Amino acid sequence: MSELLPLLAVMAGSATAAMLFRWWRMPLWPLTGGLLGAAAVNLGFGLAVQVPNLVVLLAQLLVGTAIGATIAPDTFRQFRRFLAPGALAVGAVLGAGVLFGWAFAALGILEPAESMLSLMPGGVAEMVTAGVALGFDGAVIIGAHMVRLFTVLLSLPLVLWVAASIHRRWIADRGTPDPETPSPETPDA
Repeated sequence: MSELLPLLAVMAGSATAAMLFRWWRMPLWPLTGGLLGAAAVNLGFGLAVQVPNLVVLLAQLLVGTAIGATIAPDTFRQFRRFLAPGALAVGAVLGAGVLFGWAFAALGILEPAESMLSLMPGGVAEMVTAGVALGFDGAVIIGAHMVRLFTVLLSLPLVLWVAASIHRRWIADRGTPDPETPSPETPDA
């Protein structure tokens, strides 16, 4: 019973923060709010709550079920369209993640396996779930992914603006003729 009250307090903090993040329209509000709320209660009250293994297993099963349930027959038809470019992009990001992971491990910043899982592309929940299932520190993995996620989300408006500007200036304008240049259909006078 003495371990149940701290666990319930951490769960309440997690749920409260998640609902606040949802109300504030924060990205990934269940995960980010839950993480920060649980950490705030755990650290704020000096608790050392360990979630029971059965609860961790059920959470992993729920994450897997939620992801698997999104796959429909149409998913594979759409998948063929971006298989090659997607594999190339993921391969490049995966290679960069492995190189940085090795560098962080060599510098003693992170343990090798946690470093790799922290820097791999993929969903936050999936990477943390995989790390916890393999026996690694989920807090380290989620911390690195949260830095990555918030950096991407906060820089996204600038990145999209630059991409739209480049598209407008160098790609979309190629199809429109310059008014000072005579077109091939009109003979010169």
